[in-house]
Amino acid sequence: MTSTDRIRVLTHADEPLRADVVIIGSGAAGAAVAGEVSRAGASVVMIEAGGLPHDQHLGAHIRNSYPAESQLQTEFGPRILANLVPYQHDPEPLPGLRGQRFTHAVGGMLTFWSHVCAVPDAATEAEPSIPLAELVELWDEAARLLWSEAGIGGVRHQRLVAALTAEIGDLPAGREVQGLPIGARRTADGSLQFSGIDALLDGSDRAGEIQILAEHPARRIDHTGGRAHTVHTARADGSNPVAVSGDVVVVAAGALASPAVLWASGIRPPALGRYLTDHTMLSSRVKLAEPVVEGVTETDELFGVWIPSSSSRPVHTQVVPGWTTGLAFPGTPAWQTADIGQFIGVDPDPGNRLVFDDDHLDRWGLPSVQAQFRLGETDRARTHEAYADHARVADAIRDRTHGLSISLAAPGGSLHLMGSTRIGTDETSSADPTGLIWGTDNVYVAGNGVLSTRNTSNPTLSMVALALRTARTITGAGA
Repeated sequence: MTSTDRIRVLTHADEPLRADVVIIGSGAAGAAVAGEVSRAGASVVMIEAGGLPHDQHLGAHIRNSYPAESQLQTEFGPRILANLVPYQHDPEPLPGLRGQRFTHAVGGMLTFWSHVCAVPDAATEAEPSIPLAELVELWDEAARLLWSEAGIGGVRHQRLVAALTAEIGDLPAGREVQGLPIGARRTADGSLQFSGIDALLDGSDRAGEIQILAEHPARRIDHTGGRAHTVHTARADGSNPVAVSGDVVVVAAGALASPAVLWASGIRPPALGRYLTDHTMLSSRVKLAEPVVEGVTETDELFGVWIPSSSSRPVHTQVVPGWTTGLAFPGTPAWQTADIGQFIGVDPDPGNRLVFDDDHLDRWGLPSVQAQFRLGETDRARTHEAYADHARVADAIRDRTHGLSISLAAPGGSLHLMGSTRIGTDETSSADPTGLIWGTDNVYVAGNGVLSTRNTSNPTLSMVALALRTARTITGAGA
């Protein structure tokens, strides 16, 4: 990964840094804010705890290094799993969220994400504090910036859509069985280029400068009278302390680190860390039925099939080439298998929360954190129903001479923690609908943590959309 004329990556600074906007975190939300305010002419410093993950152009998705479907299970999947670690590389998973994993790296999870750009269900997943028409426009803009297109799929794709449509039947308009929107664009030779933060940071030569200070976890935000002015950061071992000042601070460090930094800074709205939500996640790998693969070769184009969540079917389902689920079929080529993944939303509950301990600091100098998280009775009932639905989906497309193993991920295993810095209009939220933290004049929050609803869909598109709204507020272009 290299710097460009407009974007520079630093791992050391001998002097304090200064920018119009300081952003803690360089993942999807931080990059969405950075790109938008930079295109409006603002200078940006992004503070990132991790380092540079791989050697290719700035912010590119690692999937671009493994273009063949045959590489997904043998090279791409293992590379991702090796980079998914417990919080702060702790040897043990976070108590209460044993399935949660993170990537501490420039680009964050958008360097390794599954490039799913599922559009939320407007009827059940829209943020209630934002006008729906505006939200739909933001979803569209987020999809454009992430290079989202549903125009993928060869023979297997068409047959999978047909088989699942026949099995599932009628669904609400726009939420029927369809191609899975993914963050990728066609290149001149027809191949797919997958988006990372490079897509979100893209801008003209007239855009403001972006500096990314890597390998420097943020430790504290200094503020006076509700106005932040300096972010203090240092390497994990405490060396090379750097003060970064700016007119606006955006905390976009993830659903755990964002509230931890705010807590450490004495910025503690009552809802901070509460209403922690997730999806429960079911997954399986199946050997595709003969009618799906008959006459097909390994050169068949990538497939991705989506059954969106809706009021009549509150589960997000995707069928994609396998790369992580695990179950192998000896003697069967990988391209004749598929992974089925499902997310089931969890109701927001103030009792599901993060608990910070000021007396015990973690390896980044932040208050240590523990999670209190449980499923409610309704959450468990939805998950039980989803098992039956999962089997129904699998039976429609799999070779039934083989068994079916459905796996339930441990809490946090979806890698989509949400709600810990939720937006809203009252004391049940940590920030207003623009992401401005209550009680501050210039401290904003962005990321999955701001989502306030029971979210069933993959949240990436929603998270980027809300980050764009925050950026437009900062530049005076919206909200």
